[in-house]
Amino acid sequence: MTKSLLLTYVLWLTGGWFGAHHFYLGRDRHAFVWWMTLGGYFGIGWLRDLWRIPEYVKLANRDPAATEQLKEKIRRNAKPVSSTARSVGQMVVSDALGYMVLYALPLDLIPESLLPLAAIPVPLAVAIGIHLVGNIGEQEGDLKMALLGAYLTYPLYFWSTHSVFWSSLASSYMFGHYSKRWRLVPRPQHPLRWRLLVLAACCLLYGSLWASWLYFNCSVTDSDGTQVKCRHSLRHFFGSPLWRDFKNVAHELYTHLRHHGWRELWRLLVDALDPQGEASALKVLGLPASATQEEITYAYRKLSRQWHPDRFHEPLQKQEAQETFIEIQKAYETLSSLKSRRLKKNIVERENPYAPRVEF
Repeated sequence: MTKSLLLTYVLWLTGGWFGAHHFYLGRDRHAFVWWMTLGGYFGIGWLRDLWRIPEYVKLANRDPAATEQLKEKIRRNAKPVSSTARSVGQMVVSDALGYMVLYALPLDLIPESLLPLAAIPVPLAVAIGIHLVGNIGEQEGDLKMALLGAYLTYPLYFWSTHSVFWSSLASSYMFGHYSKRWRLVPRPQHPLRWRLLVLAACCLLYGSLWASWLYFNCSVTDSDGTQVKCRHSLRHFFGSPLWRDFKNVAHELYTHLRHHGWRELWRLLVDALDPQGEASALKVLGLPASATQEEITYAYRKLSRQWHPDRFHEPLQKQEAQETFIEIQKAYETLSSLKSRRLKKNIVERENPYAPRVEF
């Protein structure tokens, strides 16, 4: 089926960070790389696709001009010339896969002396990353040379398990010099269902590495400097006052929606966001929502005398008083302004009840 340039750009714009346009063009490896790196290293590759898409579409449609151009490249260079973008992509993806496998290991369950042995799958993940990017588009190569390069650096893991970069570098070198070649035979066409199944399996496998890291090795540091596992923090979070308050608010919003509809819920949400700062100002002055102008003025004068900076002599106390005093002044000005505007509105409505309503 002929691929549409317009539809490709639409997919690039709407789902490009997840490789939707590459999947549409049959570039499944490219799509997976974009998905796992969020648009080719946080959008850099996605942006580069902006001017590369016309060429991708022509290649997908077996355009005669694009095919002839590719043949000319092959005639000029028996072996594909090294590309900075592809080389960087290989290093990024292989590093990402290698480190994810390393960080997914359950370190609490593995004795430190056995960590180098537990890291045996890391060079394999690195080689897969090199092979994955190296087989995108009109180039291809074998996995065995990438594997050989990655495992040549395996002794380094007995010195430091964080040797992923050197594995990626060696694997990239071996793949580029001894395996990389032009793709002379087009890829076989697979049914859409099979392509989706394979892509979903790859995404699930990569996601499982993240899940393993989150469960076994992810940790946060609290205010006391104590490291707490993320899985424990998550369990405690669901019993925390913050989560209970969130559930209560969500339940109240749902109940309000069922009884009063979307319009009233929207009004409630706008009030909760306090766009005019009224709720915050009332809190500063310690007043209820029904406070009159006289009560606002009285509270303002009382708090102004209490927090006047001239009453304090120590620098820290004086600075705190100055900040509080400014907050009190701003709160008073906000509430007085709102009261004045509402009073004017009420006067206008009483004098002319049939006039269009003016919102303040």
